[in-house]
Amino acid sequence: MNEQNLRTPTSEEARAMQRKGAEKRKENNAKKKLMSQIYAEFLEREYSVKVPEGTKKISGAELCNEAMKKIIARGDSSSVAVMREIRETLEGQKINLSGELTTLQTTEERLAEYKKLIGEK
Repeated sequence: MNEQNLRTPTSEEARAMQRKGAEKRKENNAKKKLMSQIYAEFLEREYSVKVPEGTKKISGAELCNEAMKKIIARGDSSSVAVMREIRETLEGQKINLSGELTTLQTTEERLAEYKKLIGEK
């Protein structure tokens, strides 16, 4: 057994560990916000999709809906992981009563906030 692991850290060591944890938390939150921004931009765009009749334009939300149907139909563990990732990333989103997806912040606001967190001007 390593006795170094059993000792109580000094107040300076505890502060240093807390500071490192806070920095890591900020970094992880910035990454989550960036992923939310990427998903929001994906859902806002329109895409051309090949269908038997030719090409059809659909929104990102509709495209995501169709993909989710196929993922859920598989019913395996990776499909559950994909749904969880999307749910966790879209926590900054909300669906209004008309069924439209709206962001709580604009993409520009999220990008500015991310740059501020990472110290970029």
